[in-house]
Amino acid sequence: MVFLVFALFWFGSLLIAIISGAPTVYSKDKIIKKALKAVNLKKNQTIIDLGCGNGRVLIIASREFGARGVGVEISPFYYLLTKLNVFLSGESRNVRVYFGNFKKYAKLVSEADVVYLYLYDRVIRDIEPMISKNLITGAKVVSVAFLFANHKGRTIDGSPKIYIYS
Repeated sequence: MVFLVFALFWFGSLLIAIISGAPTVYSKDKIIKKALKAVNLKKNQTIIDLGCGNGRVLIIASREFGARGVGVEISPFYYLLTKLNVFLSGESRNVRVYFGNFKKYAKLVSEADVVYLYLYDRVIRDIEPMISKNLITGAKVVSVAFLFANHKGRTIDGSPKIYIYS
């Protein structure tokens, strides 16, 4: 019975993420580190991960770069998983996680030195104006695999490609 409840919760959470256009897709640690190095993430800077999945980006940013992390996740399962992973990693003092649609948390972008995205093209196109409106001067956006429609950035070649916007 417990397994059935867990399976329904997990499947429902995945369905919510898929419908929202932000299903959980994992990056390899190597890609995450390459992206964070490419934007020159530094100690005490703030990184926002919109659609933070399991929280690995936030944990790596905190543990290896000394950054403060803020994540937003719409899937109840992955939100709870991120909270657990952050706690187990010992990075709770440096990482905050919010539950819900990241459009609801647009103002968080104004706190960011770096905005990290690994979202589908259609989602990026949808939130590009929100990010542009709230991004502070000097902040950078790093997108793994998917491009902004209206902004030119530089490309870090590899598989997947990493796009940097400033």
